[in-house]
Amino acid sequence: MEDAMVLSIGLAVMCATLGVCVIAVILPQLGSRGPLHFFLRVAAMAGVLSVGSTAMFILAFQGGGPLPLTLAAMGMVLAPALLCIAVTPPRSRRVRPLVALAIILAAAVGSSAALLPDIAALRVRLAGVATVCLLCALLSARARALPRRSAWVLSATTGAFGLYSSVRLVVGLTPAAGSPVGDLLFSAEAAAVAATACVLLVGLAVVLVRRSPTAHGRDASSEWCRITLADWRRGRRELGMDGLLALLAELRTAARDIDSSAVEVYRGVEVRRSAALPAIRMRLRDTYGWRPAQLALLSASGDPGRARAAPAVRGIANRAGD
Repeated sequence: MEDAMVLSIGLAVMCATLGVCVIAVILPQLGSRGPLHFFLRVAAMAGVLSVGSTAMFILAFQGGGPLPLTLAAMGMVLAPALLCIAVTPPRSRRVRPLVALAIILAAAVGSSAALLPDIAALRVRLAGVATVCLLCALLSARARALPRRSAWVLSATTGAFGLYSSVRLVVGLTPAAGSPVGDLLFSAEAAAVAATACVLLVGLAVVLVRRSPTAHGRDASSEWCRITLADWRRGRRELGMDGLLALLAELRTAARDIDSSAVEVYRGVEVRRSAALPAIRMRLRDTYGWRPAQLALLSASGDPGRARAAPAVRGIANRAGD
């Protein structure tokens, strides 16, 4: 009963976190085809799997039989596996191997939960979770499409939970498994608390995608080019704040695709390229599907082409709500 109660509290926290992330971050940015929004969509799927896995664990502890336990174990592995896919560029060659790895691990963990004794099934599940979480930590640390703070939080969170699962697996194989310290740190209740904290921190990483950090203190120089969304008031009036922030996130991601040393600034980005604006315009048009009306919002420091008025931005709101 205590396990089920702790899991129920964790489930409520996970549901609240998922709801905030979906409503405040993911829904306003649906319809874009950029890698950042690919991350948001797949991360939302991982959140749903985390919530479903916890619900299945509660049902299994209440005497639901082997099927809920099997589904819960599979969801516990698939959620971080989806995060591995989320931080990978959608057209990368690594996507298919990661999908195959997720399927193999889910099948192995699910079959072990259905066929093996509880202790053996737990060890297989811990090994699978540790493997995929540590892999997600590595991929997140190297993810160029994510804002730096989001990537750091996601990498630290999944890495910490992967290490926790690894230590829990090792301790379970030693005589320390029955010690008071082992029972305190690696019991089902402690694992549920750790998993809930992990989901909360992943939600924080998603929220930080929308409110990415702004870098200050960069001296103006001829080798740096600042690109911004120029007519901010007009864009906010025609698009709404969420639509405008979605464009700002895509602008910063496209700049990092072109120049890995790009620095986020107020309402835009700075890149170390003299021909930055044409290159970023081409990237936004070809990769992110920006229309001419959207591209006309861009302004670069010293760009003479911004003297003319920009056309109507009606197409942006339509695309953001597709």
